[in-house]
Amino acid sequence: MATVAKRQKIEDEKPSTSKESRSKKKSKKNATTGEISTDWDVDNYRTEYESEEHWQLRRDFMMAHKDRFDEERLVCLAQTFINMEFLGCKYPSETMLLVAELSKEIAEEFRQKRALRLKRTFVNASDAAEQRAKGRSQQPMQKKQVQLESQSTSSAERMCFGGGAPLDLFEGLRFGNLIIYLAGGRSCLRNSCNLAKMKYDERLIEAQTNETSKTAEIVINDEVIATGQGDNLKAAKVAAYKQALLLLQTHCYSIKLNAARATIKVEKGKNGIDINVTKESADSLTDSKLDASNKGYRMMRMMGWTGGGLGRRKQGREEPVGYLLKNNRMGLGSNDPHANLADYRKLIENYVNSDDIRDMQFEPNFSKEERATFHQIASKFGLRSSSYGTGESRRLLITKKISYNIILNEVLTKRNPKFCERYFVQVPMQKAHLFPGNVAALDLESIME
Repeated sequence: MATVAKRQKIEDEKPSTSKESRSKKKSKKNATTGEISTDWDVDNYRTEYESEEHWQLRRDFMMAHKDRFDEERLVCLAQTFINMEFLGCKYPSETMLLVAELSKEIAEEFRQKRALRLKRTFVNASDAAEQRAKGRSQQPMQKKQVQLESQSTSSAERMCFGGGAPLDLFEGLRFGNLIIYLAGGRSCLRNSCNLAKMKYDERLIEAQTNETSKTAEIVINDEVIATGQGDNLKAAKVAAYKQALLLLQTHCYSIKLNAARATIKVEKGKNGIDINVTKESADSLTDSKLDASNKGYRMMRMMGWTGGGLGRRKQGREEPVGYLLKNNRMGLGSNDPHANLADYRKLIENYVNSDDIRDMQFEPNFSKEERATFHQIASKFGLRSSSYGTGESRRLLITKKISYNIILNEVLTKRNPKFCERYFVQVPMQKAHLFPGNVAALDLESIME
């Protein structure tokens, strides 16, 4: 018996050579020292059935956080990320928020690469122009282009993970298609509910005889979503409004204008009206000569143009005409300083017909009567106009009315730079796994009072 016991003791003392035993020893050692071990190979976790795209994304996730989590937990988090990104799987809210935060930069880079792949499927417009210049038949090319655009647009609009049905941004949300537009102070909730055709009410609750404070509640579609107390009715409504706003932010999409957004500045100068239009949206007269990146430049080169002004003696103008720069009746491109009501109307009409979504900001050197005229013209064109500032610093803003659904689609699905620069979007908690880059809470300070 003593011999058997001795043999058993020796076998127990033999070092284990298996991978599992080594892993357990490392984990035990790390638990003792309080340090996270990074001495393990990420590539050992690739499976035979895993595609290159899925594995690369999962590998990047593990490499990015290898020094923050232990091996077992990090492998689980990486697989959770892949399941959320490609399969739309749902997990407890704490897990989804953690994965969304950890994968923010990795997922953003992956989606940008995927968007570039979609863009490559479109037929380049310059190729079509070249075919026309060479006199080739375009009917087969046009059919092919329409098919490719249809397929690519369909793929881009779906934004589905691994294929499947088109993505419904509002599926499963508690308040349906309600979108909170964070503007207008305390009236933002009422305005947002009106646009979504939902009932909104702020009402007083009858207090008990022994209570001195007031109690108010916020009701949406006959459902009480928040209550608040205060020394008076206004204070109680403000407290209820703050609670309602925080609740709705977790269940609805929120949109807020970027206070530092670019605008089209319009002001009076010595030579008439000056408009500050950047090259991103129109050709600027400060730097307006065509270059090789311009489609018109390439088309003209293919038709024999070698540069300079048009005409036999090249006496024509070399710079293009800015689309918002007509401020008189002297013809496009004229620099005549005189302006009148028809010129202002044409100026705003050109803005309406452009694809520029920035605000037109009329500087303080316009008179009160001129600002009133701008308000009237903007109203006739279906634009939103508002004045701000006092006295000699008073300005006027004219803005295009863009539906909230379009803003969400352009920012979240298409990642349109013009919209992303202009609007901040926060997604509800239930959609955090789809858009981890838009999980961060928006600042509510300006609309809390």
